[in-house]
Amino acid sequence: MSSPGTYLTSIQPGIWYKLSDREWMLPIFINATITSNQTYGPYVLPTPSITYNIIVLTVTAVSGTSPTLTINNTVYDLVAAINGVYEGWSSTWFSNISSTGAYNLSGTYIFYGAFTVSVTVGGTSPSFTATLTIYIMV
Repeated sequence: MSSPGTYLTSIQPGIWYKLSDREWMLPIFINATITSNQTYGPYVLPTPSITYNIIVLTVTAVSGTSPTLTINNTVYDLVAAINGVYEGWSSTWFSNISSTGAYNLSGTYIFYGAFTVSVTVGGTSPSFTATLTIYIMV
């Protein structure tokens, strides 16, 4: 068994980690260099009942002319997603981020079955180094 805290060095994006009986963590991307639009997922929730969640975006570097970063999510019906039908509803988590910093969104944002995360960049030669992590409580 590893010593406390050593698991943090082996965290991989796209994998749900159970932090306690009630808490889960999903890193979407870790210290990623983002220079173009990208979609991550789909991800399936590890549990059907969520009471609270926190979405954390940490931007450590920004370059380009008038760079902007917007992060959206789209939620899908799980049965439809299993069958390859990705019709869902979207919401914006973070809009027009243009500087370094930590951005948090907390509350009871609905995740239902499966979801994707879309990253859109704007400006001329935009580049962001960022980490996006979702924490859910059941």
